[in-house]
Amino acid sequence: MVWFRPGWLREGPGIDKDAPPKTGLALFFEIFGREFWQLLKLNLLFAVCAAPLVTFGPARAALSRCTVNMVRDLPNDVFYDFRQAMKRDFRRNAAVGLAELFGIGLLLAAASLPAVRESAALSGGLLALALLAALPLGYLWPMLAAVDLPTRAAVRNALALAFACPQHSLPALGVCGLIFGLCFGLLPLSLPLVLFVPFGIGSFVMSFAAWSDIRRLVIRNDSNGGI
Repeated sequence: MVWFRPGWLREGPGIDKDAPPKTGLALFFEIFGREFWQLLKLNLLFAVCAAPLVTFGPARAALSRCTVNMVRDLPNDVFYDFRQAMKRDFRRNAAVGLAELFGIGLLLAAASLPAVRESAALSGGLLALALLAALPLGYLWPMLAAVDLPTRAAVRNALALAFACPQHSLPALGVCGLIFGLCFGLLPLSLPLVLFVPFGIGSFVMSFAAWSDIRRLVIRNDSNGGI
């Protein structure tokens, strides 16, 4: 069954030796189509492993590690890769994950305030603040998961890349927002979608958008950046 078969064992259609390499959306959809079932499995793994709040960060890093591997066209087995990635830098990733959850909690608490709900200006300002916080996270987790950098350097690079490359970060965040809105906006009817769709596909979208910028601007050569 395709559900249990590692991605690198699946037979592909082959590549014309004279075909030019795909880039941009053509490459995105080629990888997405090839890895679709893997992404569904990955979403379920993340949903289960991130449920205890203390493991949210390690599960988030493992999710990014797997989707970055897909973007880099590396052989992958999500069950094995996810388990191994969760163990790597567990304490650091747990701390970063808890910090992210704390920030999300603050934003949700602020959004529930009557003054914010009744003011378009305050609601818009809070939405802009959430956007400013979300953009660097799209770069931070792929770097923590797949680039050998100290935490401070990863955070600094994520902040710089998010605003230096808005042509990639903003569309990716918009697509992720649409996916999450559709999946969570129809709960409880959409619970099956939540279990199989938003986290895996959302992480793939962000990793695809972020990795080319990380490779071009952060990783100077194969020996000191990629792992």
